Amino acid sequence: MATKLSKELLRTITPLKPPDRLFDKDAALLENYCAVLVDFVEDFPEFEAALKKAVVIGDGAALERNLSLFAETLANIHADGLQQECEKLRNGISAADHDKLEADITEFLASVGTLSVDIQMAQHKAEEASKPKTRKYQVIYANDTNSILVADDIPVTLNLLSTALTKAGYKVTGVTSGAAALDFIEKFTPNLFILDIEMPKMNGFELAAKLREAGQTAPMIFLTGNTTKEYLLRAVKLGAVDFIVKPFNADSVTVKINRIFGRAT
Repeated sequence: MATKLSKELLRTITPLKPPDRLFDKDAALLENYCAVLVDFVEDFPEFEAALKKAVVIGDGAALERNLSLFAETLANIHADGLQQECEKLRNGISAADHDKLEADITEFLASVGTLSVDIQMAQHKAEEASKPKTRKYQVIYANDTNSILVADDIPVTLNLLSTALTKAGYKVTGVTSGAAALDFIEKFTPNLFILDIEMPKMNGFELAAKLREAGQTAPMIFLTGNTTKEYLLRAVKLGAVDFIVKPFNADSVTVKINRIFGRAT
């Protein structure tokens, strides 16, 4: 059975605009809606693969067909803004430049991937709330301090994140490897870690484990292009409080970080 999400948790998933009737006395409506969200999360990797394949092989008919199905799915979960974006892509297939269309679909899929991740995180929070409050380590949420360590082997990503978060008032340090991150914590204690999962030599999962072993208790956000449930569960077990899906939107990232630091958005 799908985990029933509270009105408060559903409202934190900003792309969703569920109608108020879902929160009325009929609990079955909300239960059914949560089941639809689960189906969406489970089906997304297949949808994503089909769209990417259609773009690569230049199959316009398959691309339009899959975008149409995608739009219908997004409508079922009341993701109105993403549905409109999907319809625009579908209607512009024949006239669009292929390279621009590919870039637009990549950006669109990242937005939908972020929605999938946010739903999974909300489900995880709902499940955790129903369990006894026991943790292998204490997670300390920062309210008064604003130091962030970002680890990603791609300098462009580091620059984009650093620029966005510095502009938002955070003190950001960027490193390009897990080893450099471990060197950094020998002298400094960040209030938040943003870790790329797909790093060479020491990936984000391995780095997260080493940070916990070193006594670091700050929240962790993982950077990833993989939105499968198994991948996310592995990260959650290591202490992930949220995810940033690549390619990311700077404004959306800032909103996530502000929430963790208890700032108004």
